[in-house]
Amino acid sequence: MNEVLIGHTGTLRLRTEPGERSPGATSDYLLITANFDGLCARKRVYDLDGWSLLLSFFEELEACWRGWDGDKLFASLEGEFRLVAKHVGHIRFSIELNDFERLDPWTAKGDFDLDPGEELTAAVEALRGLLTS
Repeated sequence: MNEVLIGHTGTLRLRTEPGERSPGATSDYLLITANFDGLCARKRVYDLDGWSLLLSFFEELEACWRGWDGDKLFASLEGEFRLVAKHVGHIRFSIELNDFERLDPWTAKGDFDLDPGEELTAAVEALRGLLTS
């Protein structure tokens, strides 16, 4: 598997490119695509540890699926990709993609939802397969 699609009413697509896996079978890069109403933003993002903190972020959400107070945050190493999760009966994710490397830098922001039961469990399993296979 080299791609995971997460969410509804907006989606987050995480993809690894063939040939980019390290000897430990992880990928240091993800092609991240955010699709929202009328917006599609894509950015190739680097992470030093094979995205283990992203997987831990989703695993923590799964462990607390009944709810938590406040926001939970994941940010990539260089700040190009941020996810904020808030439990409001379902999980509301706010995503931010940034491209600082261009002469005309851009930022894309949007929200998507995920149900905290089977949908979250399926997302965690798919993400685990993407990042550890």
